[in-house]
Amino acid sequence: MSIDPSQSSPRSAPVDAIETVTLRHATAADAPALALTGAATFLEAFTWMLPGADILAHTLLHHSPQAYEHYLAASGSRVTVAVTGPAVGYPDDPGSIVGYVLLCSPELPSFEVLPTDIELKRIYLFSRFRTAPVLGPGGAVIPNLRPAQALLDAAVADARALSATRLLLGTHAGNQRAIAFYHRNGFTEAGTRIFQVGNQQCRDLIFARPL
Repeated sequence: MSIDPSQSSPRSAPVDAIETVTLRHATAADAPALALTGAATFLEAFTWMLPGADILAHTLLHHSPQAYEHYLAASGSRVTVAVTGPAVGYPDDPGSIVGYVLLCSPELPSFEVLPTDIELKRIYLFSRFRTAPVLGPGGAVIPNLRPAQALLDAAVADARALSATRLLLGTHAGNQRAIAFYHRNGFTEAGTRIFQVGNQQCRDLIFARPL
């Protein structure tokens, strides 16, 4: 179905409009939106480097509503979402999820995990929102804070609230942008793992940060 641009709603924001981002904890009702955003942001980040069949198979397996329902129901997991739209009035208007960070019990079978470790399983954000202003609880812009940093800060706070003493994460060895970001936030390289994407085996670096 095609859309005639001249018939678009006059209330629609122009594509170059500045959109703000608000953070909140996810609920069970967010599972379908998390699956959609998780799949879309994963594809946006990695389609360039992986065969189409493998990345689609991985996405269908790991970014289903059921997969997110599992994490949202787990006592050792926390999901913080970045939403755009008038989410200051949450829960009446939950906003639209454009990024998220997922904490869970470590899923790193080849790495020596300590009892008080927690894993930053995923942190994804649509590239369009990397420089979006972040709103605080009162609706005012937080100066000099960008969404990715806000999501990571929220993950650190949640990990401490869960009594974790070390935060672990894995990222592709060639993802220099992410690696630089983690270095700036006090993570150091702690090991490696083989990460399966469809039929492809990718080498990930594991980073750790004391809490």
